[in-house]
Amino acid sequence: VCALHEFYIDDCDNRLEQCLYSVVYTSLPTIVVGILDKDLSRTTLLKYPQLYGAGQRQESYNSKLFWVTILDTLWQSIAAFFCLIAYWESEIDGSSIGDLWTVAVVIMVNIHLAMDVFRWYWITHVAIWGSIIATFICVMIIDAIPVLPGYWAFFEIAGTKLFWVCLLGITVGALLPHFVVKVIVQYSSPSDLQIAREAEKFQNSRELRHAQIEMNPIFDDHRPRT
Repeated sequence: VCALHEFYIDDCDNRLEQCLYSVVYTSLPTIVVGILDKDLSRTTLLKYPQLYGAGQRQESYNSKLFWVTILDTLWQSIAAFFCLIAYWESEIDGSSIGDLWTVAVVIMVNIHLAMDVFRWYWITHVAIWGSIIATFICVMIIDAIPVLPGYWAFFEIAGTKLFWVCLLGITVGALLPHFVVKVIVQYSSPSDLQIAREAEKFQNSRELRHAQIEMNPIFDDHRPRT
């Protein structure tokens, strides 16, 4: 995808966008997920210590998964590239291409990250979806500055159907293969870690329902009797 900079490097505020992409758009979600996300709880791991064998067998980190990830990344770049080429041929200026590229890649990266999150917390939602919202806001602020070459570009292209079609096409086209393969693999041959995660989620939801049922009579006892 970075090769697309050649199309608009003279027109778009390239350096500013690259800085914001690394510092604002995608760094916070990665940090939050890296700190908070975990495969399994401590209780499950202590109860089933054989689950640590997945790491010793390199089930999650091996050369096969490395090259699959490389191919997945290459496909996402190709999908974004050709969608933007189609948009470029519609006589849109370079600044508009830059805005579309920035928004599309940030959405694509964050949704890709969301697919691999195991445990969702409120701060995880804020970091991932808030990063996408922050991207739109930053792009609008940058394009609202008259002295910059891309002045008002985003506001003009955002009013066209082609912009939103290309944005949706890039996101779906780039991430659909990853999603389909992920669902098929996890459904047809789930790993021990995945089975333990599903059992843990089911147990937690069942305990929550039981707790709610047990609390109902307590509230009933405090109701005034007639």
